Amino acid sequence: MNVICPTCNQSYDIPNEKLPKGRARAKCKNCGASMLIEPSGTVWAESSVAPSAGFAKSNSEAVAQHGVLMAYPALQSLSPNKVAFDEVFAANKKGRFKSRRNRLKVQILMAVADVLGKLLNQGEHVMRVARGTAYYPAEILLGNGWLTMMYNHYAIIATNQRVLCINVNSRMKRRTHYLFQVLYGDIKKVKRGWVGSLVFQRARSKRRVFTGVKRFMSKDLQDFIMQRKEHVEQEPEVVLENLCPSCYEPLQRGLKVCPSCKATFKEPKKASLRSLLLPGLGDFYLGHRALGILELMGSVMVWLVAAVWVLTGGLFMAAFVLLFYNGMDGMLTYHMAKKGYMLA
Repeated sequence: MNVICPTCNQSYDIPNEKLPKGRARAKCKNCGASMLIEPSGTVWAESSVAPSAGFAKSNSEAVAQHGVLMAYPALQSLSPNKVAFDEVFAANKKGRFKSRRNRLKVQILMAVADVLGKLLNQGEHVMRVARGTAYYPAEILLGNGWLTMMYNHYAIIATNQRVLCINVNSRMKRRTHYLFQVLYGDIKKVKRGWVGSLVFQRARSKRRVFTGVKRFMSKDLQDFIMQRKEHVEQEPEVVLENLCPSCYEPLQRGLKVCPSCKATFKEPKKASLRSLLLPGLGDFYLGHRALGILELMGSVMVWLVAAVWVLTGGLFMAAFVLLFYNGMDGMLTYHMAKKGYMLA
């Protein structure tokens, strides 16, 4: 059996004949954490650290009392040391955890499960979850914002320390490119709109707007974040919003290489130049294949129109249309590349 420490992710291969029939306790040689190993292979962390504010029950109580683990077995792969199940999930009036709301929350958590264990700091717990679509007015102004919306879906994870925004695919099945953090000390106010919008108004950074957020999630997030703000004594002097997609360290903007793990990032200028040469190439460079195919199809149509104008003596109009179309796509690709860091 392969046992992975839920605290530090150290992997151990244990022969099946050495495993007891019931539960077993072990100590991680790497970090010293105590682990509880179930016969099914599920590993829980037994932490002696006192829970932080809002994490009302101990880990053992959370494991014993949460019917959500029985209702959704996939959650057993998540450590209660990282996810405060009693805060994230609520039973219905009949005391059952099988509900449409909880099913959506499970989907969000499982979409980012592979990164949560590495992304969360020591003593950091997931307290609220939501999903939304980041709203960028610049993309709409550049002409095909409705196409780029498929790459703007995010899992919004509120922990006891910060809000994490993790880029996921449109079907909410896996994470994709960008990683951001919003510090509670930088949040001035959280506003909700009538059409499912959620707005983070911030002191030292630009506001972040998410649309398509379920109203019960936006209300829950708003109340929780404003409550957490009361425990923050002062605003942070430096706000590092972008996270490295390799080592998850907070980074300044405009870097080509992560100073911590030396991972290299895709460059906005390279993406923009590719789109200026032929719309769609920049999108392929960024890994946006569906958008790249659509842009290439649009390029073929524009080139056909330009060819007709050239044959009929409209050389100036043909050049203008090509420059306009390529230029708009170049600016759009540059904007998308500057949203956050993407591994080269």
